[in-house]
Amino acid sequence: MVPRSNLCYRTDEFEPIMNITWNGAGSIVLTAKPGQTEVSLVTNPFFAEGSMKFPKQIEASMIARTHDDDSTGNMQAIIAEHDGGSTPFVVDHAGEYEVRGLFATGISAPKKDGTPHTIYRFDVEGMHVGFLGAIDRALTAKEQEALGAVDILLIPAGGGSVLGASAAAELVTQIEPRVVIPIYVNAFEGDGYAESAAFVREIGAPSETLTKYKMTRAGLPEEDMAVVVLARG
Repeated sequence: MVPRSNLCYRTDEFEPIMNITWNGAGSIVLTAKPGQTEVSLVTNPFFAEGSMKFPKQIEASMIARTHDDDSTGNMQAIIAEHDGGSTPFVVDHAGEYEVRGLFATGISAPKKDGTPHTIYRFDVEGMHVGFLGAIDRALTAKEQEALGAVDILLIPAGGGSVLGASAAAELVTQIEPRVVIPIYVNAFEGDGYAESAAFVREIGAPSETLTKYKMTRAGLPEEDMAVVVLARG
């Protein structure tokens, strides 16, 4: 894969900004302000167990789950952002959804053993974010076509029950995002996932480690793909 090196992201003062942070495993928090009010998304909220810690409470407009088990089922930790503490809108299967200018497209992509699993494309602020959840195989041509072109790709890369570093890197070359962020990599002692460094080596591109990734449409890399490694905030 041709190394890509543009890590100098430009964010214009008055252009809408999208933020992404990582809770560990497959749980991210994406926030943006496409209208008058902020919209936020939480993916795969997991239960705290052993060394794995999850925030006690997160506000969100939407929850997206890729599969149904304890690693995605900590719904009580998420409260609605704008509705007085009621449950946020939950997306857990294929279809098209929208909350306050955040658009979600769910695509059925079962795991290798047939376990139901959904991957997502999120569209907000003119940016297209691919979220592959806990996928453990390459995408089919039909799944990749449904995902479409993505600017930012969140891809599992820690091995075990999800894609390993080499397979994840190969899938990145097929999807060709402008920014790639590994998820399901090591964040807690004994979580069973490999360090993100193995994936970065497979990609062969410069990387930057951040606790919060901030991006505008204009600031996306124009020629070179960037690798962003998120540290738990």
